[in-house]
Amino acid sequence: MKNPFIIIIGAIILIFILGTKAFWSILVLTIAIYLLIFVSNYLKKFETGDKDLTNKDFWKYSCDIRKFKKSIWEPKETSEVINKKIFRDRLVNCYWTLILIIFFFSCYLFTGIGDFILS
Repeated sequence: MKNPFIIIIGAIILIFILGTKAFWSILVLTIAIYLLIFVSNYLKKFETGDKDLTNKDFWKYSCDIRKFKKSIWEPKETSEVINKKIFRDRLVNCYWTLILIIFFFSCYLFTGIGDFILS
């Protein structure tokens, strides 16, 4: 977002119209969106040492990218690569949790807006 001024003004107007219900949902949404941007950018740059991993696959778990039919002759992954994949999977869990939080609080906010408009 190049100019967050419009979003901030809209959030302030919603807070004045809807009261404290909107304040907490907008606050949680703002924090969750910024955390989601941070985690997704970090996941795009994080390298585990896996050849099949690209920056477009940042939202996938490590087991989604692995080859299921591995050859006997392929070298096994080192403990460092396994630990990096575990850490990356935990970051992906954080990513999907933030997605769910954003979905829940945006539905909560839009329900409050709809309730205000219809009543």
